Amino acid sequence: MENNPIETYREFITGVFNRYSSVSDASISMLISMGKIQFLDKGSTLLSIGETSRHIHILHQGAIVSYYLSRDGDMYHKNIFLEGHVVGSMVSALKNEPSHFALEVVEKAVLISFDYKKYRALIDSQQDLKNFYISYLEKNWVIDKEKREVEIVLREAKERYLDFISLHPNIEARIPLQFIASHLGITPTQLSRIRKKIKEKSPNQHM
Repeated sequence: MENNPIETYREFITGVFNRYSSVSDASISMLISMGKIQFLDKGSTLLSIGETSRHIHILHQGAIVSYYLSRDGDMYHKNIFLEGHVVGSMVSALKNEPSHFALEVVEKAVLISFDYKKYRALIDSQQDLKNFYISYLEKNWVIDKEKREVEIVLREAKERYLDFISLHPNIEARIPLQFIASHLGITPTQLSRIRKKIKEKSPNQHM
């Protein structure tokens, strides 16, 4: 255990899982024993469109975005992943089918990676990890998903933008603006106008 490099990430991994549901030290140790560390440079592809996902990852450092491509080659954003986020194509891994979206590293990243089949087998065998898994799905794929959908319809784009940069300081220096615009449900042109108006009202604000 002492020679396992992932052991140095124990506190971080524990924090990620416990954010959703309390997980025992024994379960964390089992996760650590099956994981590995990946270091990826900016511009790297973690998962390609058409590739079947075999792993699930926890992002320790950096930033990753997911996107689709239309038949005409237009890019459509799906998600932004930052430190502490679980990264991967759940649908591809669950169904053992090619992923419809890609995962691109937009800021040098450190990931803790798990073989998906082993990860799911461990979840199925440990009640505390089952509780985590349920809580994770409910938070990310029910509560947060609905919140985002409602906000896109009911809240002004400027409000969504200000809330986003307040929640993620310095995010615009880390993530290409077209991904932020798509995340907010607006076009890059709309985002540019919003940022320009805010800057005109607050000229000393760094953007």
